Amino acid sequence: AVAGRGGGPVLLTQRSGLSTEVTAELQRLRPEKIVVLGGTGTIDDSVVASLQTIAPTSRVAGNDRYSTAVEASKAVFPGRTHTVYISSGEVFPDALSASATAATSRGPLLLVQKDSIPTSVAAELTRLEPRTIVVVGGPNTVSDRLVSDLNSYLRAE
Repeated sequence: AVAGRGGGPVLLTQRSGLSTEVTAELQRLRPEKIVVLGGTGTIDDSVVASLQTIAPTSRVAGNDRYSTAVEASKAVFPGRTHTVYISSGEVFPDALSASATAATSRGPLLLVQKDSIPTSVAAELTRLEPRTIVVVGGPNTVSDRLVSDLNSYLRAE
């Protein structure tokens, strides 16, 4: 969703090195900047150093996947937003499909646990004051009770 808002592609890498395909694509794209999403447990500093040789590179990361999604949201969405997308941080297919929709509608994608909203995500929902929250995934990944709890973060108008 963040890459879509910024107009850039998403390229995937291994934790400890860039593949020749990713390196070739970056050289073809000639980006003005590169943003690495995730901490050193996800993408090693040696990868960031390699990326620095291609373009100025920064890292957006939190303590876990939930706070990393929050940090990405903060970096691109300065305040109130119309729609926030919510998906499980425990089951990646829902979040993967939600990211394309979030990018198209220019809304952030935040992650939750099946039955709870991480503190960092709750704070980000409060900051964003969404009018609409779209939950992507069924009750096996985001419980009905949690969907009900998310309604308390909607701004009244």
